[in-house]
Amino acid sequence: MRLRPVDPATCELRRGLERDLNDGPAQRVAALSVELGLLSVDLTDPALTGRIAGLQCALDTVLAELREIGGALYPPVLTSDGFGPALHAVAERRGVALAVRGEAREGYDVDTQAAACLAVADHLRSVPPETRVGVRVSRGLGSMRVHVTEERATCG
Repeated sequence: MRLRPVDPATCELRRGLERDLNDGPAQRVAALSVELGLLSVDLTDPALTGRIAGLQCALDTVLAELREIGGALYPPVLTSDGFGPALHAVAERRGVALAVRGEAREGYDVDTQAAACLAVADHLRSVPPETRVGVRVSRGLGSMRVHVTEERATCG
C-alpha cells in the first residue's frame, strides 16, 4: 500500500502541538486534580468528599483524552526512542498487532524517521483493532523505504 509522506514542516508542527498540549492543558488538569485532592483532605462532609472524588475521576478522564490526542498528533516516544517504539505505542493503544522488521534508527536523520513514523502511525489509526500489521524498513537509493502489510481479522 502507498502511504502519503508527512513533510518535515508538518512533523515539526505536530511535535509542537503535542508538546503544547502536554505542557499546557494536560499539566493544568493534573494540577487541578491534585488541588481537589488536597481540598478533600480537610472536608468532613462525606457527600462533598464523594463529589470531589467524582470530579477528580472526570479530570483523570480529560487528562487521558488530552494525552491520547497528543499521542495521535506526535507519539511522545518518537523523539526519545525512535521509529519502532513509537509505532508499537500507537499500535498498542489501537489494539493492533504490530511487527517491525529492519532497523529504522541507523543511518536515517531524525526528520526522515519522523516523517516515515507519522505516515505509518496515521495508517495504524485507520485500521480496525485486531488487525495484524507488518512494517519492513529498508534502505532505498538515498531514502528510507517502508513497506506496510496488513492482515485483517475475519469473522466466524
